[in-house]
Amino acid sequence: MTHEHCESAVTRRRLLALSGVGTLASLAGCSGLLHGGSERTVAADALADAVADDPPTVPETLPIEIEASFVDEQRSMAESDLAAVPAPFDREEIPNGVIRARLNDTYESATDSIDRIGEAETLYGRLGRANSARVDAHQVRAAWRAIAADLTLSDLAAEAAAVEGAIDEVLAQWSYVGDDPVRAVVVHEEIETEIQSARNWISAEPRRPPRDGGTALDVADLAEDHERARTSVAVASYVFDRFRTSLDATAEQRSRFEAARAELRQRVRARMGSLPAEDVDNPTALVDRDVGETTGVRALANLGSEARYRADDALEADDGSTLASSILGAADALVYTRAFNTLRERIDGGDDVAVESVTDVAHLRADAIDAVEQARTADRGELLIRAMLPWYANEIRWTDDQFERESGSVSLDSVSFDAIDYVVAAATCRAVAPVSADVAATLRDP
Repeated sequence: MTHEHCESAVTRRRLLALSGVGTLASLAGCSGLLHGGSERTVAADALADAVADDPPTVPETLPIEIEASFVDEQRSMAESDLAAVPAPFDREEIPNGVIRARLNDTYESATDSIDRIGEAETLYGRLGRANSARVDAHQVRAAWRAIAADLTLSDLAAEAAAVEGAIDEVLAQWSYVGDDPVRAVVVHEEIETEIQSARNWISAEPRRPPRDGGTALDVADLAEDHERARTSVAVASYVFDRFRTSLDATAEQRSRFEAARAELRQRVRARMGSLPAEDVDNPTALVDRDVGETTGVRALANLGSEARYRADDALEADDGSTLASSILGAADALVYTRAFNTLRERIDGGDDVAVESVTDVAHLRADAIDAVEQARTADRGELLIRAMLPWYANEIRWTDDQFERESGSVSLDSVSFDAIDYVVAAATCRAVAPVSADVAATLRDP
C-alpha cells in the first residue's frame, strides 16, 4: 500500500534527467530546443492517436487472499469521518480561503477514492484506494474539529504513544515464516514496508512551525500523519495474519533470506563495473560508436544513473529488519543493470533508437507494450514478476498521459525527450523475467 513510486509520474529517474543527464533534457521540456537544434514540430492530435489504445494494465498484487470485508472496513471508516463534516465547505463555515480550499480539495480526493474503489482490478488495489480515502477523510474531520470544536495539536500528540504501541505489538508477533521462500519474500516485503512507513509517519517532523497552538491545517497535517501510520499498522497486521493462517507449514525463512541477500549483493557488486557514475554528463560517451544524443542514448544514460543509484542503495548496511526489502531492492538493481547493458548492446549494434516522427514514437511504445506482455507470460519467477512488473510497466501509461495532454504543435525535441520513458519501460520490463527467475532460484536453493 505504500509503494509510492508506482503512484506518481514524477519519478526520481525523470528528475535526474531534468537536472543531471543533460541540461538538454530540461530544455527539451521547456522550450523544445536542444543545443539550438531543429524547430521541427509534430501535431498533438497525431501524438494522441499514436497512444490511443490502452496499454496493458499491470495492477499491483499480493500473493495472499485479501477479504472484501477488510476493504469495506477501511471504506466505512472513511465514510464515517466524511459524514461527520458539513463538506464541501462554504465561506460561511470556513471564512479563510486557503483553509477552505485545502479542505475541500481533500474532501473531494476522499470521495473520489471511495467512488473509484470498485474500479480497481484486484482487492489489493481496492484496499489501496480505501486506505487513501480513509486518510483524506480523517484529516478533513480533524481540521473541522479544530475549527468547530476544540481539537488541538496537543490532543493529537497524545495519540502517538498508542500508535507506537500498536507498531510494537505487530513487531512482537511478526517473524519471517513461510512455506515457499519466494511467496514469503513478497509478502514480508509488504509487511516491512508498512511497518517502516508507520514508524516514519508517527515520528515525522511538523510540516510547518505551529503558530498560536496550531492552525486547522497544522491539525490536519498531524492527523494525516497519524492516520497514515495507523493505516500502515492495520495493513501490516492484517497481511501477516492472513499469510500465517494460509501456510501449510510455518518454516522460519530468516537464514534463507540472509543467504539470498548475501548472494544477490555479491552479484550487484560484480555488475557495478559496467555502470557509469550516477550523474552522466555526456551520454554519448556510454556507447562505442558515433551516435548523437538520440532518445535511446538519453534513455541509456537514465538507466545507467538509476542502476548506479539502486546498486548503491542495495549495498547499504541494514539492521536485519528489512531482509525481504533488501532482496527485492537487489533484484531491482539487477533489473536496471541488465536493462542498461542490453540497451547499450542494442545501440552499439547499430540501432540509434531515435525519434524523428510520430511513427517512431508509436514503434517505441509498441516495443514497451510487447515487453510487458512477454514478462506477463514468462513461465519462471512468476510471483516476483507480478510483484515487480508494475514498478516499470506503469511508465507507459504515465507517458501516454503526457502526450494526450499536448495541444497544437509540439516540438519534436520535446517529444523525443518524453519518449525516453517508453525506451526505459521496454528495457526494464524485458529484464524483469530473467532477473526474477534468477532471484527465485537463489531463494529456493538450499
